Amino acid sequence: MKNPFEKKDNTLLIATVLAGAAIAGTLTYLYLTKSGATALKAGKHRLKEKGKDVTAAVISAKTGVKKKTVKKVANHVVK
Repeated sequence: MKNPFEKKDNTLLIATVLAGAAIAGTLTYLYLTKSGATALKAGKHRLKEKGKDVTAAVISAKTGVKKKTVKKVANHVVK
């Protein structure tokens, strides 16, 4: 028989609900406000630039082609 006085630990459930609410709030802000849309656009641009930079560095290290040249090609390919 179960002990009715034994407490259940719901810490993980509470943490999951709070994290989901925070993510939902952030996404709502980014997609429904003008300043959020501006921040989202800037973040996407920053992410693309960082990705092009990392890709250019890896390709340059593997092939010996100058990073500057590879970055120009990456800028042309990724818009």
